[in-house]
Amino acid sequence: MADKGGLADKEPLLEQAASAPPAEPSYLKYLKYGSLGFLILQNSSHVLLLRYSRIVPGECSKYTVSVAVLFAELLKMVFCLLVILVKEGGPCSALALLDADIWQRKMDTLKVSVPALCYTLQNNLQFVAATHLGAELLQLLYQTKTLSTAIFGVIILSKSLRCNQWCALSVLICGVVAAQSSQKPAGGAFKGNAFVGVVAALGVSVCSGFASVYLEKILKGDKTSIWVRNVQLCLFSVPLQLLAVYQRDWDKVQEYGWMRGFCPGTWAVVCMFAFGGLLVAIVIRFADNNLKNLAMALAILLSCLASVPLFGFEPNGMFGFGAALVVVSIFLYAWQPQQKASNYLPVPNAERVALSPSKASDRG
Repeated sequence: MADKGGLADKEPLLEQAASAPPAEPSYLKYLKYGSLGFLILQNSSHVLLLRYSRIVPGECSKYTVSVAVLFAELLKMVFCLLVILVKEGGPCSALALLDADIWQRKMDTLKVSVPALCYTLQNNLQFVAATHLGAELLQLLYQTKTLSTAIFGVIILSKSLRCNQWCALSVLICGVVAAQSSQKPAGGAFKGNAFVGVVAALGVSVCSGFASVYLEKILKGDKTSIWVRNVQLCLFSVPLQLLAVYQRDWDKVQEYGWMRGFCPGTWAVVCMFAFGGLLVAIVIRFADNNLKNLAMALAILLSCLASVPLFGFEPNGMFGFGAALVVVSIFLYAWQPQQKASNYLPVPNAERVALSPSKASDRG
């Protein structure tokens, strides 16, 4: 009787475990699927707009790349400072926060110089890649950042990869190689150096992977806000980019001025570089991994389809096969085998009794 009474006391717990999870609030659904739509738009428009800005006829494509990257960094820093100013409720509180998180933590701030250098190099390489490669191939090559991030994660953070993740990386490599091999040496209306474009795109992936893993290592457990963190990055990236302007394009700046070629499309690219990463970091909070993977896959498909009328892209079977492999690798890498839930529940006499779903429902 005592045992029966003990089991009876546990019946509400069984009913609670068997009950369905609470319904998701409607506003969270809107945020989730709104985030999905934004991620698709941002991921696909990024390469399309960047490619278009480099090949558009006329003066608009003659902007100086290093100046565009510099303006993007300045815009991002000003935007983050304004957000801090509003959040802190005034300039005095904002300055106190910046002093505490940046100036008083000089060594931690100095560590951010390494990823700042990587991101500065990455932004410049993206323009080089977009000059020589079509948007469709560029989108696929950018997915190799998954490979570089995984490798740096194993080396720097001593992470271990599951078997399906190693398989996914292998599939990704095969897909990118297949897509690249399907391209003509010089096709379309704009002739570019494919080798330079591929090297630049792979450089983007390496910089992105290393910077993200390095930041994860040095900032693990750190409570600094995303806005202060970006101000720290800009404190290093802006001087580095000014140095790049002086070394590479100072003659162009002196001859044509800073604003040469800055049409609405160019400013759209600058704003995309300045705000795109910040907005994606925010909306990702509302989208789960499955939706993020779906967004990347749909962005690849959308970029390829949009490249047909915009840039005269002519897909073939080999490119389609490579693109399909890249999409498969995205989902395969994120897939996690589900662990079997235990059906054993503790009872007062310290014994473990296996309850099947049918028995649990009978007791409810």
